Amino acid sequence: MMVPLLISVPFIGGIIGYCVSKYDNTKVKAVALTTALFEFLLTLGFLSSLISGGARSQTYSYWIKSLNINFTFGIDGLTVAMVLLTGLIFVVSVVSAWDRIKMREGTFYALLLFMEAGLMGVFTSFNLIIFYVFWEIVLIPAFFLVGIYGGKNRKYAALKLFMYTHLGSLFMFIGILMLYFNTGSFNIYEISKLSSAIPPHVRTLIFLLLFIGFAVKIPLVPFHSWLPDAYTEAPYPVSIILSGLLSKMGLYGLIRLGITLLPSTYAQYADPIAIIGLVTIFYAAFSALAQKDIKRLVAFSSLSHVGFITLGIASLSLIGLNGAIFQMVSHGLMIALLFLLVGLLRRSTGTSSISKLRGFVSRNRFVGWFLVFASLASLGLPGLSGFVGEITILMGTYKTFSVFAFIAILSLPLTAGYYLWMLQRSAFGTENERVKRAYFKIKGSEAFVVVVLAILIACLGLYPAPLMHLVSATSQTLLKLTGGI
Repeated sequence: MMVPLLISVPFIGGIIGYCVSKYDNTKVKAVALTTALFEFLLTLGFLSSLISGGARSQTYSYWIKSLNINFTFGIDGLTVAMVLLTGLIFVVSVVSAWDRIKMREGTFYALLLFMEAGLMGVFTSFNLIIFYVFWEIVLIPAFFLVGIYGGKNRKYAALKLFMYTHLGSLFMFIGILMLYFNTGSFNIYEISKLSSAIPPHVRTLIFLLLFIGFAVKIPLVPFHSWLPDAYTEAPYPVSIILSGLLSKMGLYGLIRLGITLLPSTYAQYADPIAIIGLVTIFYAAFSALAQKDIKRLVAFSSLSHVGFITLGIASLSLIGLNGAIFQMVSHGLMIALLFLLVGLLRRSTGTSSISKLRGFVSRNRFVGWFLVFASLASLGLPGLSGFVGEITILMGTYKTFSVFAFIAILSLPLTAGYYLWMLQRSAFGTENERVKRAYFKIKGSEAFVVVVLAILIACLGLYPAPLMHLVSATSQTLLKLTGGI
């Protein structure tokens, strides 16, 4: 397997870029982009490794042998899907940062690449302590990226992000330690075989501790209040990562640890988890309707999507879990495209206020019509990836929670409402003075990334079978543990 390279390449690239910036600041962007592109190529090799060798895990070396803490990494459909998404999103982030970050560029790109290394570690680690170490590594650069390079309220947003997610991580760490004390292992596969011997009340406590850690990171209501501030105050390249990947850490953890380690307890609490997902969907949808800033609207839209994904994970049905993992990838692509386009608008006009952008599509049809495309994908237009994810989640939920499925359907008009309202108030109509004075210029690399994301969203919508096939074997294995359908 290629896991050590996946983790070490962005880390080394970040160090090289930082050192280069001390002598020639103009070269650091090229170093960062080269690293991100090479890392993405490695993720394609990771996919090839799964196709040729199948799902497996491998231990490379021990860190603390007496405690059985080793560098064990695994590969399956879920891991590959997240690794591919991570590699692509970081390329998008680096491209979007090219002309936007003007100060301490070496530090910015180093932190960005360190964050990529941490995410690769989270999505591939099969030892719980190593998983937790990488989980915390991701938070450190995220804190500094928001706190140094964000908007006027960046320090408040960064501190809130750090306090919420770190506190959630501590709950998760206590749960991990309790698993070790009751099984004598940190290995995910070994614990999954031994956890049934843990007393039921202890399993319940462990599951709740783990769930709190995941719910804060996803985030789910009521652990969500860090999200709108962090997403809004972060620079656009960082917002792309926070929304596209940070939330996936929590969702991945819920699947990988929640279902794999404590399957019977997870099945017992599937109903409450589904209800929390529903509450998150509707809370986020109504909040989005009240927003006057496109960036905050997209942030709450992202929150609504992760509520839908949580509902699919809670369904414990094959089609629902497949749909949830599919939507994790789809959401990452859609939200990256949305934040990228809103960032281009902000750079050209100096604002992301909906009322101050009226009529911009007549000045820049490229951004305008791709924003329409991304919005339609996000609201679930048939033929695009958002529709496939939502319909499969709803079908899976109907199998186990038919009432919940019908309730979730009621949120779809709300989603359409806030996106169409935003487009009607901003993209179309008579140009206002700010838009008339704006200088719209899109770089070729930015246009290329926008087009690639749009093509991927369309391809997944028209031909979802390859991704569904990729994750289906993993979903079946997990559902056998819970007795799902």
